[in-house]
Amino acid sequence: MTVRSPFRTTQRVYFDDLDALNILHNVRFLLFMERARGELFNALGFRWEDPVEINPDKYHVVASHQIRYLRPVRGEGEVLVELTPVHLGRSSLLLSAAVRGMHGDTVFAVGETRLVRLDPADDRPCSWSERFRAAMDPLVRPDQRATIAER
Repeated sequence: MTVRSPFRTTQRVYFDDLDALNILHNVRFLLFMERARGELFNALGFRWEDPVEINPDKYHVVASHQIRYLRPVRGEGEVLVELTPVHLGRSSLLLSAAVRGMHGDTVFAVGETRLVRLDPADDRPCSWSERFRAAMDPLVRPDQRATIAER
């Protein structure tokens, strides 16, 4: 499977994702972005079920999330989540995200997530593996980075 940037995935909005106004609850946007990230990593061959000796890059944490809500998602249905890696540092990865309507014309929310790879021995930042860099680097599109305030 060839992975392209931005990586796109469909996420389903269920009744229990909605608030009392029939609007997608704000925290669900982050959940959809998180699920999309898991799907991206799986598509690149980095599986969570693999032991850390096989997939050392799974030992990472979310260092920050930023999100800006632009329009409400109303009712059940599907949304399109786009992830674009915009920076791959020594120990960090910055992913830009957009939650869109299924035709891509409506943008409901934009965000960024910064991940930091940790050494399992001492929980200190350490370098991504060469395997991870080789898989992620071709997807990095720094031109797609925009701060949340700019969007």
